Amino acid sequence: MRIQRIAVLKTPGKGVFTGLAIYQSAVAGLFILSSVLSGEFPVGHELLLASTAIMLWCLSALHPHFAADDERWRKIRERGMFYNYFILLVFLAILLTVFALTPLEMSGYQTVSVIASFLISSAFITFVALSRKM
Repeated sequence: MRIQRIAVLKTPGKGVFTGLAIYQSAVAGLFILSSVLSGEFPVGHELLLASTAIMLWCLSALHPHFAADDERWRKIRERGMFYNYFILLVFLAILLTVFALTPLEMSGYQTVSVIASFLISSAFITFVALSRKM
């Protein structure tokens, strides 16, 4: 009886991330353009599309690090999430101040979308900055 090897899932190549980033950037750009032209920016979903495009560009830049899955990549993720925690706290304090001092009104969906978009973008941008530094 012969045992078959189970295919190990491999990390997609850098080109895959770059291609997806270009596509996602185009889609996000069209959504942002259409919502700006309709006078209803930000609705919410276009910010999430833009943050996904940022995430894909960052993954394209980070590909050599996480493909190896070594100790350095673990340190980058660890420190990145640590720094991102404080970045998010500062962002929430600024957002709270803006809501308190200005007549800016946003729906719950818009507010959650802004926070989620910022969280996604800042986490991956922090990873890129730390990968260049370390």
